[in-house]
Amino acid sequence: MIRGNWSLAGELRKNERSQQVKVQKRQKHQHKLTKLKDIDPIKLYHRIKNLEDKSEKTERDDNYLKSLKEDWAFIEKNKLHESKIRTFLDQQEKDEKKRKKESTKLWGSKSVYFNPELNPLGKVPQSESLVTKLKHPLTNITTPLKKDQTKKYEIDPLIKQLNIKCPPEDPPKFYKFVQNTTKPKVKPAEEQPHLVSENTELNHESSSENSANDDSSDDEGVSKRIKLG
Repeated sequence: MIRGNWSLAGELRKNERSQQVKVQKRQKHQHKLTKLKDIDPIKLYHRIKNLEDKSEKTERDDNYLKSLKEDWAFIEKNKLHESKIRTFLDQQEKDEKKRKKESTKLWGSKSVYFNPELNPLGKVPQSESLVTKLKHPLTNITTPLKKDQTKKYEIDPLIKQLNIKCPPEDPPKFYKFVQNTTKPKVKPAEEQPHLVSENTELNHESSSENSANDDSSDDEGVSKRIKLG
């Protein structure tokens, strides 16, 4: 039964629009496929990660990030660069496991938090136990520090204003090295004349005592023979 408001022209226009939408979708899909076939998926991955890690994102950043994630989802869905992505993600997973292992490893004297008495294992201090509240948790850092672990700060203008200068001498050693972690090196006896003289005196005394003991034993032997005679 035909509806009273049904129109053949309207139905044709509706079908035509539907066909146009399908054609546009196919064209858009083909255009994206051609575009993403030539893209480097590794660079795309790092762009997404860098934007995700950005602390303060603008609206433009959010829109760009959304677009990049759509491209990544399209690549995965259509299995573009499949072998390259699988190899890369496997390596990323291994690196992440290695980082987690190193973040909990006890580095001992290699740790920047090492202290021979208070922290001999070089454990990372818990942020909750510190008096000063930190914005970020402390990381498991070892010495020597790497370039990305150091930061240069501007000189305090008050230092220039007051004309404060460091002493010309070298800084105290305890700023550079922990002093009580190595055993003192003992020099050979010939390099320590006072020890040589002491040893000589001891040897002389021991030889004197031995000779005295020998004399007393000889006297005792003579007295025994006299009594027996």
